[in-house]
Amino acid sequence: MSKLQNLNEDTSASDSALHPVLVALLQIRLSNRALRDCMQEALRIILTAPFSELLPSGAIFLASRETRELQLLVHENLAKPLHTLCARVPFGHCLCGRAAAERQIMHAACVDERHEILFDGIQPHGHYNVPILSGARVLGVMVLYLPHGHRRDEREVRFLETAALVLTSIIERKRFEEQQESHYQSLIENLPQRIFYKDPDLRYVSCNRLYARDLEIQPGDIGGRCDTDFYSTEQAEQFAREDRWVIESGETIEKDVIRSYRGVESSYHLLKAPLRGPAGLVMGVFGMYWDNSEEKRAQTALKESEEKFSAMANSAQDAIVMVNQDEEVIFWNMASETMFGFQVEDIVGQRLDDWIEPGESRDEFARLVAGLTRSRGEHVAGRTVELTALRRGVEPFPIELSISALQLKGQWHAIGIIRDISERKKAEQQRQLMEVQLRQAQKLESIGQLAAGISHEINTPSQFVGDNIQFLKEAIQDLQRLRADYRALVDVVESGGDPALLLRQVREREEEIDLEFLNEEVPRAIEQSLEGIGRIGKIVRAMKEFSHPGAAGMVETDINRAISTTLEVSRNEWKYVAEPRLDLAEDLPKILCAPDQLNQVFLNLVVNAAHAIADVIEQGDARRGTIDISTRLLGDQIEVRVSDSGTGVPAGIKERIFDPFFTTKAVGKGTGQGLCIAYTTVVEHHHGSLRVEDNPSGGAVFVVLLPVDGTERVGDMASLSD
Repeated sequence: MSKLQNLNEDTSASDSALHPVLVALLQIRLSNRALRDCMQEALRIILTAPFSELLPSGAIFLASRETRELQLLVHENLAKPLHTLCARVPFGHCLCGRAAAERQIMHAACVDERHEILFDGIQPHGHYNVPILSGARVLGVMVLYLPHGHRRDEREVRFLETAALVLTSIIERKRFEEQQESHYQSLIENLPQRIFYKDPDLRYVSCNRLYARDLEIQPGDIGGRCDTDFYSTEQAEQFAREDRWVIESGETIEKDVIRSYRGVESSYHLLKAPLRGPAGLVMGVFGMYWDNSEEKRAQTALKESEEKFSAMANSAQDAIVMVNQDEEVIFWNMASETMFGFQVEDIVGQRLDDWIEPGESRDEFARLVAGLTRSRGEHVAGRTVELTALRRGVEPFPIELSISALQLKGQWHAIGIIRDISERKKAEQQRQLMEVQLRQAQKLESIGQLAAGISHEINTPSQFVGDNIQFLKEAIQDLQRLRADYRALVDVVESGGDPALLLRQVREREEEIDLEFLNEEVPRAIEQSLEGIGRIGKIVRAMKEFSHPGAAGMVETDINRAISTTLEVSRNEWKYVAEPRLDLAEDLPKILCAPDQLNQVFLNLVVNAAHAIADVIEQGDARRGTIDISTRLLGDQIEVRVSDSGTGVPAGIKERIFDPFFTTKAVGKGTGQGLCIAYTTVVEHHHGSLRVEDNPSGGAVFVVLLPVDGTERVGDMASLSD
C-alpha cells in the first residue's frame, strides 16, 4: 500500500512541476524573437525540467521536406565533433533520423548499434529522440541526452510528447511570422506609393524601390543622406519644417502638393506620420506620397469599371444584389427585378430579408450577412447556400445564393449572386423519383425471378396438405358409417333385443374401414397438414416483409431478421446449389434504416452468391457450395459479411463491379443493376460502405458496414421516400 501511495505522490509531484515548464515554453511562443533564439531557450528549459533525469546536453534539428534530412539548428553542451558530423542527418540514419522516418520517440539506454554517427572519445550516454510533428509532417527532431543505462520512463515520455507539441506551435508560428515579414517587405517594395523613413536627425534610414528610382539611386544608397543631397534648398527646407513638426507634435500631415524635380512638375498626395518605437516614443518620420494624376486616372477608370459592371450585371441571367450592414439593398440588377417581381426603385433601401422566406432561410441569410459585414468578410466569404425566397413577397421559390464580402468606402457589404433553381429542384425530384422507381422495379424484377421458386416452395406443402385433407375426408365418411352402426347397436341393447347380428356387422365395418389404420394415420395427417400450413404461412410472411414498400423515412430494423427473411424468400435460388451457414450476433442492436432497401441489398448479394456457386458446379468443380452470412457490432457500425465458395471476382473488374449496367453474367441472366443499386443504397442513402474481398478458401466476400445511429440520414431518406 505504501508503494502505491509513493507512486501517486511522485506522479502528483511531477504533474505539478510540469505546469510551470509548459507555461515557460508557451511564453516563448509569444515572444518577439527569431526562431533560432526561441528554440535555444526552449531546449534549455526542457533540459532543466526538475522532474526528469535528462542530462544538460541536447540538440534540436529542423527537417527539410525536399532533401528528407535533418539540419542541426541549436544545441546545448554538444560534443564538438558532432557540430560537423550531425550538421545534416538523412531520415532513417542514426537515432534522430530513425525518429524522423518512423515519426515516433526513439529511446536508447546506451550507445548501441543504432548510433551510426560515432567519434573517438564519445562518452557513454542514453538518448531520447523526439519527433516534432505537425499532423503527418515532420518538422524536426529533439535529441536529449540521458545517463548511461537510464530506462524509458513513461512520465518523461509524456512530458516530451507535450513539449514537442509546444515546439510544433513555436516553429509554425515563427515560420508564419517570417513569411509575413517577407510578405510585408515584398508588399512595401511593390506598393505603387513612394515610401521612406527618416531618423530624428532627419536623415534617411531607408526607402522603397520607387522612391529610390525617382532619386535615380539604389534603395541601399539612401541611408544617412539628407534632402539637401537630392532637392533644391527651398524644397529641402520645406521638407525639414514638415518633418520637425511631425516629430514634435506627434501628429500626421496629409495634403496635396505640387512637386518639381529635375524640371518635371507633378501633383502628389503627401502623407507624413510619426514613426514610434515600442514605448510609444517618436523615433523618426514615415513618409509616403503618390502621383495624384494616377489617382485621378484610377478614379476615371473606376467610374468606367462601375459602368461596365452595371452593364454586365444588368445583362446577367442571374440576380445580382448588394446589401449593406443593415441588410438594406443598395444594388439590384434587372434579373433581380424579373426574379423577385420588384423594380429597382421599389427595392433599393429596403431590407432584402423581407423577400426571404421566414424561418430557417431568413435566419441563415441574416447570419451570412452579419458574418460578412461585421467580421470583415473573413469567415463566410465565398459560401454558396440554398434558401427559399419569396416572389413578390408572397410566392416561395428555391434559390441558390453565392455570397461574398466587398468593402466600399470603408464599409463592408455583402454581394450575392442569386439563381432561381426551381427547374433544377424539379429535375432533382424527378431523378430521386426515378431512383425510387428503379429500386422498386429492381425489387419487382427480383420477386419475378424468385416467383417460380416461391411457387414451388408453396406448392410442395400445399400438395401434401391437399392429399391429407382428402384422406381425412374419406376417413371421416368411414367413421360416420361406423358411428351409425354403433348407434344402431346401442339402440338394440337399450331395447333389450338380440345384439349378436349388429355386433357382427360392427366388426365387419371396422375391418372394412381398417379402424386401426385410421387411428394411426389420422393424427399423423393432421400434424403433417398443420406443418404444411405453417410452412406456407412462413413463406407468405417472408414475402410480405420483403416486398412491402415500407414506411416513409427510416425505421428501427432488426438486421438479423432482415437477413433471415431474405434467405427464406430466396430459398429456391440456393437450396439446390449451396448450404447457408449463419453466424448472427445475438447482441446486435436495431439500426435506423430503410428496411425494404436493405432487404433488396441482401437479396442481391445472396442471389449473386448462389449464381456464382452454380457456375462452379456447372464447371464440374464442386457438388454443393456454401453461403456464409455473419453479423457483428464494430464500434458504432454493424458489419454484415456475405461469403460464397463461387467463382470469385477477378482483380481486373473489382473497380468496376459496382458500376451501373456492369455484369459478368450471360445475356438475359443479369442487368448489371443489382450491385450498383446495392452500392447506392448502402453508401449514399445509409452513409455506410460496401466492398468486395477475396475469400481465402475460394470465392468472394461482400462486406457491408452500416452506422447504428442513422439520425443524420432521416431527412435524406424522407425526401427520397416522398
